[in-house]
Amino acid sequence: MFLMLVTAVMIIGACSKKDQTGTTSTTSTTVSLPTKAADYVELNYPDASIDYILVLANSTAKYVVSLNTTEALAFSSEGNYLGDGRQYCNGGHPGDSIPGDTNDNGWHHRHHPPHGGPPGGGHGIPLDSLSQVIKDYINANWPGYNILHADYDSLCVNGLVKEVMIGKKDSLPPLKIIFSNANVYLLQAERFRYADVPQAVKDFVTANYAGYQVCPESEKFTLADNSLQFMVYLRLNKDHKRLRMKADGTLVCSQ
Repeated sequence: MFLMLVTAVMIIGACSKKDQTGTTSTTSTTVSLPTKAADYVELNYPDASIDYILVLANSTAKYVVSLNTTEALAFSSEGNYLGDGRQYCNGGHPGDSIPGDTNDNGWHHRHHPPHGGPPGGGHGIPLDSLSQVIKDYINANWPGYNILHADYDSLCVNGLVKEVMIGKKDSLPPLKIIFSNANVYLLQAERFRYADVPQAVKDFVTANYAGYQVCPESEKFTLADNSLQFMVYLRLNKDHKRLRMKADGTLVCSQ
C-alpha cells in the first residue's frame, strides 16, 4: 500500500488526560504534518498509510503519527523524527498501546477507509468480522502471533486483496499477510531494505527509472509457492510508482 499523505487528519483518541509526565492533547480536530515529517513517513514507510495523528502539548514530541501497520512515529514541531511514538503518550513505552486503544494486547486496530478500498468506498475490516478461514490459517501458520489490523487494498496482478497485520507485542514491525478477496492465502509481505534487494532488481530500476528517487524501504513478498518477489517504491515530484518484481529483475507489474 503506497503511502498517500493527507494534509488534514481527524485526531482520534488523543491523550485523554494529563499523565504523570504532564503530557496533554490539544483541542484541535485537524492537523497538517510539517513537510519534513511527511517526507520522512513517505520515504521510510512507503508500505503503510496514516491511520490517525495525535497532537501533543507539554511534550518533547508535537505529533504522534499512527500507521495502519500499528506502528507509531513521534515528531517534533519542526518535523524531526524522535522515535517510537508510544513513549510520548500516557507515560508509555515502546510496545505499549496508543492512547484510545481498547484492545488488551498492547496493539491498536483502528478501522478507517483504506486507500483504494473495496467497491462502494467501504472501510477497513473490523477484526470481529474477519473471515474465520483467514483467522484459522494465520493461527495454523504463525502460532503465537496476534491479528492486529485488517484492510482492503488493490494489489497489481491480484486486484482487490485483504491485508492482515499480525505481530507479537514486542516485535516490530508486524508482518503483512495478504489474502485474496475470496480469503485464499497469497503471500507474506515484510519490510525490506532496498539496499538488500537482488542486484538484478536494482539494475532494472536504474535502467528504466532514471531520475526517480527510490525509497530506502521496499517489501519482500514470500508467495504461497515460497518464491520471492519485491515491491519497490519510487517517486519523482508528485509521480509515485510501485514496482512488483521477481528476484531475477523481471517486472511483474507496476502501479
